[in-house]
Amino acid sequence: MKYIRLFTGEDGKSYFAEVDAGFEKKLPLGNYSKTYDVKGMMFRDFEEGALFDWHTAPQPQYIIYLEGSVEVEASGGEKRIFRPGDILFAADVSGKGHITRTLTKGRSIIITTE
Repeated sequence: MKYIRLFTGEDGKSYFAEVDAGFEKKLPLGNYSKTYDVKGMMFRDFEEGALFDWHTAPQPQYIIYLEGSVEVEASGGEKRIFRPGDILFAADVSGKGHITRTLTKGRSIIITTE
């Protein structure tokens, strides 16, 4: 299983990187990764057409997209569209940050790590 990490580079701009969650054990219900420490969880509904101009993540957080689609533009220049089943780890808590555009109405789960 993989997720996308959004991080701040040494130049203060945000970039995407694909991360393999790894495999630790096989159990009757499937293959499991290592355990990730988390702090809290929130549910979010979003409407189509919202624009959140240049900003950084408020804290490192996983965003698991359940419904809808969202475009994230990293300040390094790359754009990615996140759809149901995609996981973004937003960890660009400093620097210029990124832009978020909601392309359709949707829902996501936000899991904070700090």
